[in-house]
Amino acid sequence: MPQTARYSATQQAYSDLQQRIIGKLSELNSNTPLKILNSRIYHGWHRGKEPTPDRLAWDNLRRNLKTLSQGRISYLPDVNFGNELICNGQRSILYDTLRPDRRDTSHTTQKMVDTALVSDLLCFCRSESSNFKRGKKPSSLAIVVGDDDDLLPGAFVAEAWGMPIYVFRINRDIENKNISTSGIIYKL
Repeated sequence: MPQTARYSATQQAYSDLQQRIIGKLSELNSNTPLKILNSRIYHGWHRGKEPTPDRLAWDNLRRNLKTLSQGRISYLPDVNFGNELICNGQRSILYDTLRPDRRDTSHTTQKMVDTALVSDLLCFCRSESSNFKRGKKPSSLAIVVGDDDDLLPGAFVAEAWGMPIYVFRINRDIENKNISTSGIIYKL
């Protein structure tokens, strides 16, 4: 796909996602003003240390993002990449997150993406936990958008630590009946 077409498709997909998230948050928190900030996008951003075409499209797109406001909700344009872990540790930049599939080298597969998301979620929860007070609603919440059940244990831990959290599903129609997800998972 030519880079200009990739940029346009990425821009349209992100705009649609923002609209859906704002709509769902309006439905769940109709009277609460919310500001969505510190958005992080997780994906296979590098082959080795080489940025993928998707990463290059996002690099261009995030420079042109504007604040989107609807009703009591504002979606700020501060987008960062999930391969740059928020812990800022010595090894916090992850490369080689898109690799040839070992079973079929004509296809690629993402590596470390779900684990990076969960790691960042728990790091965020830890940094925000100083705001958690007994009997008082926290001033921040976490939103995870993803269909993979690998994200749920981290969401459950963040919730247990006091972080209000929503897991928004996009393409998933059926949830596992053996996992308690009431009040945390919502369909976008």
